Amino acid sequence: MIAKGISLLSEDRKNEGLALNRTIAENITFSTLKKIGKFGLVGNNTIDSIANQWREQLSIKLGKVTDRADSLSGGNQQKVALARILEHDSDVLLLDEPTRGVDVGSKVEIYRWIGQLAARGKGIVFVSSYLPELLGVCDTLAVMHRGRLSAKKTVADWTEHEIMRLAAAGGA
Repeated sequence: MIAKGISLLSEDRKNEGLALNRTIAENITFSTLKKIGKFGLVGNNTIDSIANQWREQLSIKLGKVTDRADSLSGGNQQKVALARILEHDSDVLLLDEPTRGVDVGSKVEIYRWIGQLAARGKGIVFVSSYLPELLGVCDTLAVMHRGRLSAKKTVADWTEHEIMRLAAAGGA
């Protein structure tokens, strides 16, 4: 999907979003190696420099970008996964449970980045099972039931009761 300008932030960052046994820098730059290298070769200094830029931008708390990704807290692992898709600079971002299992401070940072990306014209598909999060982050909300779209409206036009009813029972 990356080649089509779409990036996915998986809800399962430990098994699908990160290579935990690799460095933080490698995780951030995996999807852009062809873009930043010549003939598929990229120097460690280039990789580390890019990772350090994202470290600063996303306030990722870590020792060194050459540390393994499994040395990070859940919130910082999620920020590394987010840095990877942001480094690719896709037009559409699929964010599946982007704040699951992260601390409040990391959630605030992630919400801030989502808002900035939307303001820059990026398409954001935000998936969450936490209703207050959806109501606070999204401008349009689509409710699905058993894999089918039940309804789609601006957030201001929904009630929490209506969202829950449609998610549980379906129908329009």
